Amino acid sequence: MNIHALIIEQLDWDGQLKSFTLQSQAELGQMWVAFPNEYQNERTGPYHFLDGNYENLFQQQRAKCRNGKLPSEKFYERDGHFNFTTTWNGIPTKIYDLTFYSLYLPEYAIPDQIIITDTYSPSKQFSKTVYRDDAKKKYVVYLECRSKAGIFNFKLSAKLHRDENNFIRSQFRDEKTIGFYEQPLDEHWHYLLPDNEVEKVSNFFTGPVVINHGNLKQTFNPDIMEKKNNPWLSGSFYLFVAFVIIVGLAVISNLVHWALLPIIIIGGILLIGVIGAFQLRNDDKLKDENFIKLMSETYKRLPLLKQGKGR
Repeated sequence: MNIHALIIEQLDWDGQLKSFTLQSQAELGQMWVAFPNEYQNERTGPYHFLDGNYENLFQQQRAKCRNGKLPSEKFYERDGHFNFTTTWNGIPTKIYDLTFYSLYLPEYAIPDQIIITDTYSPSKQFSKTVYRDDAKKKYVVYLECRSKAGIFNFKLSAKLHRDENNFIRSQFRDEKTIGFYEQPLDEHWHYLLPDNEVEKVSNFFTGPVVINHGNLKQTFNPDIMEKKNNPWLSGSFYLFVAFVIIVGLAVISNLVHWALLPIIIIGGILLIGVIGAFQLRNDDKLKDENFIKLMSETYKRLPLLKQGKGR
């Protein structure tokens, strides 16, 4: 994948946190990287760099970055579990420029809880990928930084414990854990689309969209489909119009000759069929071509038109 910028942090048991960033360079071209599960080659960090120049740049940035000792309120031990928090504010984002944050947990650390929220809206949780790096004996947390506002802010809170014996058999997953190359609809496509297009795409995709190496998977949400097919929701307008027309025809029947009454009744019956056709078209169960044919056949059966054809 093509990356605009990487933010990389590494946490150690003594509370030292190493943090540095790596941005794409115009003179080096685009920065293409791969996740650790895509290749078996050796790597020094949480990504495979597909260009040796960026691999060298990563090594340089890593070597000259400063270690910082975390204060006790950001990294502390309680009842055999370690608690860690880190906050990043003001990460610049642009459409089509991908920025990733990654955190290496300490060696043999097994996460019990990882929560990533918006710094200024704690109720909003972000999805993350948690990968067990057996080669490094460390877990890695990945977060895709996207924001339509142009600035991305987040707070990461983790609870973990050390277990060398069970590390290789451990796993971590919660309701906000996703795999590599996965993004829920509300976090991926809403960022790329203009505001006036979000609702259209949301109606088309009835569930989360999973993108994996170019393969698109659409899940089915029966609740949304049921709401769309309910005639009392999507067909109420046509029913109201039909009611008004039939009442109008009934009033007219009192003003015209009784011989025209059968024509009025037949017209009302045909009108109900027309309303049903509009309902099917609204629910995308009737193509435009078939809709036109159905309307044509309906109008051919109107008594007045048939009489006109006979004359």
